[in-house]
Amino acid sequence: MTEHTRRTVLKAAGASTLAVAVAGCTGGDDDSNDESGDESGDESGDDTYEIDAGETIMLEGQVSGWKGLQPAAIEGVENPTLVLEKGAEYEIGWEPGDSASHNIELWDENEDLVDEAYKLELTSDPDEPLSFTASEDIAYYRCNPHSNMQGEIQVE
Repeated sequence: MTEHTRRTVLKAAGASTLAVAVAGCTGGDDDSNDESGDESGDESGDDTYEIDAGETIMLEGQVSGWKGLQPAAIEGVENPTLVLEKGAEYEIGWEPGDSASHNIELWDENEDLVDEAYKLELTSDPDEPLSFTASEDIAYYRCNPHSNMQGEIQVE
């Protein structure tokens, strides 16, 4: 290979490498546009879930937080915010997700128990859900001994 041919090959290889590198950098802008579309997704934790009147709400009890089981809209959501219809009847219950004892209580905006009737006893083996009428007094559902297990209730 002559010196002239060798230089031509090296220049061509260098130009090709530079073109690939620049193309890779400019391709990043498309990815950032895709990411901004995902930012409005369900990962924010600010989502609310409208629950139909008469629906049974089931949660999995874990010390780290309640995990939605049913209705399907809350499945897999940690401490879902429930939107309920004022004056409608609901049931809320839980199934074991760990070996700890849990309960469900309905609390007001001051984080006080709304009514003794809106409280299930502490147990590791729940048997029946809590029946209640949605009222503006109710602001949270909570496991009393585990502060991570609290979700918001909005009554409209």
